[in-house]
Amino acid sequence: MSTTAAGDESAPETVHLATIDWQRGKWAGAKGKYSREHLWHLVGGAKLKASDSPAMLPKAFADRAAVNPENMFVAAVASAHMLSWLNVAFGMGIEVASYLDRAHGVLSETAPGEIWVSEVILYPKITFDPQYEVTAEAMAKVHELAHERCFIARSIKAKVTVRPD
Repeated sequence: MSTTAAGDESAPETVHLATIDWQRGKWAGAKGKYSREHLWHLVGGAKLKASDSPAMLPKAFADRAAVNPENMFVAAVASAHMLSWLNVAFGMGIEVASYLDRAHGVLSETAPGEIWVSEVILYPKITFDPQYEVTAEAMAKVHELAHERCFIARSIKAKVTVRPD
């Protein structure tokens, strides 16, 4: 973890989470062309092959096996919500057996050619320990509290919608 420079108390504390490593690659000799493939080195040792979304690229540049920033953004929002949700639920004494979310991202156009992730829709399917019965109202409250406590959700401008199963 890196911290603020000595004497600079106004700068926020930062945490180093990823190194992004790109090389020109197979397109090195082609003027104006470049590879979208790169590596994400994450704290803890994980290494992911990444590229741009295949939907955004001509076929020659697309790598469907690589993760892309758009999918990882949706995954980060869904994962952060789940972790906040589990923290709230277990803190309330609710015993959860499993949590499965098939999250979606909505791409919207603000102007011709200007696209952004306008909404992340979460579809959590949650199962509880068989001895627990949780009402829809309690579930809604846990999702509301989880959203309020989730620093990822508070850090983005995309709308986060929860549509429980």
